[in-house]
Amino acid sequence: MHGHRSAIERFWEDSGPNPSPVYSAPAAHNAPPVPQAPPASIPPPPQHRPGPAAAPFAPPHAPPAGPPPRTGAAAAALLCAVLTLAFPALGVLAGLPVLAVLSNIPGLVFGALAVANRHDPEAVERNIARTWACTLGYLLLIALVLLAIAALITALTP
Repeated sequence: MHGHRSAIERFWEDSGPNPSPVYSAPAAHNAPPVPQAPPASIPPPPQHRPGPAAAPFAPPHAPPAGPPPRTGAAAAALLCAVLTLAFPALGVLAGLPVLAVLSNIPGLVFGALAVANRHDPEAVERNIARTWACTLGYLLLIALVLLAIAALITALTP
């Protein structure tokens, strides 16, 4: 297929913005010369100007540059952070309002940021990791507080 040209190459080389002049067959020796009309002026092709939202060389549905954010993992981390609010609620119901101060507020904030920031996968990953770190740290703190309360109760009972 040597010499094969694509349709785009044929268009721009054969009938592009500067077409070659029209050639006619050579005139016969005895015939009078035929005057050639000047080539008609061809208007330039319309210039496409993208709108403010369109990128100059991006297709309308360009694939994302990276993997999509893990919104399911972000929602699970936020749900677990919300479930940690059960411990302060149980502390208030048990008559220890001081335990209401111990709540997983940083975990809730990072979980909400992970769910809300869906356009930046790196930020979602960072906030998921921070949410889990806060939640696991909070559970460790609650375990220590419950052990201390259990030790106090066993020490005070005869």
